[in-house]
Amino acid sequence: MISSDGGNTWTLANKLPELMQFFPSHTPTLSLGEVPRGYSEKIERRRKSIEVIDMIPMIDMVFLLLIFFALTSTFEIQRVMEMNLPKAASGDQLQKKQTLTLSIDSGGHLTLEKKPVELQDLESILNQSVLESAGVTLVIKGDAQVSHGKVVQLMDIANGAGVKKILITVKGHAG
Repeated sequence: MISSDGGNTWTLANKLPELMQFFPSHTPTLSLGEVPRGYSEKIERRRKSIEVIDMIPMIDMVFLLLIFFALTSTFEIQRVMEMNLPKAASGDQLQKKQTLTLSIDSGGHLTLEKKPVELQDLESILNQSVLESAGVTLVIKGDAQVSHGKVVQLMDIANGAGVKKILITVKGHAG
């Protein structure tokens, strides 16, 4: 509806001769010189193809979920009960575990805890250490040039002295 006098009278827009060309029900035959101005057909919209997927909203959601689960998860708190233990005149004191380091250089020289030791004395020294503390661990540091048989001999002596745990150190691979 169109009004040309300020709203007193109304006329259908498709009935006015100047506007009839814009309505699809009335298609007058026009020559090339009478091409109307304006768009009389449907407006076609092209859909944009998604070339790049925007990752920022997904990253935001992952961080929000991470924060949510971190804040709502329950942590188990270890509660420590303080107590005053009674004293006793008798009883055995708990022995501390001890670690001994046995080093052998390329010349076959032995050191136990940075003190030189002879091969024939090693078994008696280790036997004494086992008697003094429970659970002695022997760490063998051998030079790369030391033969495999020499290291096995040291392990055999330690086993005979009562050492239950024997470790051999190696140089880590950096890479």
